[in-house]
Amino acid sequence: MLTLVFSLLQGAVPQDSAAGQTAAVVTEHVSAPVLEIMTKGGVVMIFLGLCLLLAIYFIIERFIYINNRTKIDHNLMGVIKDNLKENRMDSALAHCQRMNTAQGQVMATGLNFLGSNMREIESAMETRANVEMSAMEGNLGYLSLVARIAPMLGFVGTIWGVINIFYTIAQTNGLEIGAISEGLYIKMVTSFAGLLVGIIAFVGYQLFVRKVDRFAERLQEQSLSFLEILNKSNH
Repeated sequence: MLTLVFSLLQGAVPQDSAAGQTAAVVTEHVSAPVLEIMTKGGVVMIFLGLCLLLAIYFIIERFIYINNRTKIDHNLMGVIKDNLKENRMDSALAHCQRMNTAQGQVMATGLNFLGSNMREIESAMETRANVEMSAMEGNLGYLSLVARIAPMLGFVGTIWGVINIFYTIAQTNGLEIGAISEGLYIKMVTSFAGLLVGIIAFVGYQLFVRKVDRFAERLQEQSLSFLEILNKSNH
């Protein structure tokens, strides 16, 4: 469709009589204000603006939440081990519960199940870890949604603009290069904006998913260390 528009534009340009002569054609590049172009994108730009705001909000919100919950205290295992050696389970439990991290909550769950067999303790800790992982990934679905919808919205805006161009041509029975080219570049702005918003949301989503996956591996290592401490304390 865009190829047809460009071919029409080329057909509408008059051929210069001196085109056969070798000459250098110099065109002056005129840069239009970005905001001015963006405001001419139509109603679709409003929806893309909302998508951008949503993406920024969830990126900031997930960044704060995930960073807080994924902190690892490498001294925690030592604190738990020392308290269990001195039979101060309540002190170890209180220390874990005061930690506003997934690590602390998982270890607190294991301490709450002391007295049960190792399989039950491991199962309870695994369940708690899954709950923490789900909470971290909770709002990431919105980022994924924005990453998918924004480019499609931009493409819809561009196609609608091309439709309007052909409608104008049909109504006027003529080709005005200025009107056609202006309408085309303005409507292609929506595709650019949609791709830009989609990339921002997609990159944010992927970075958070990778961070949560890496933390899940580290948390599993911490859980194994905790179970080893319990196993040694029972012998």
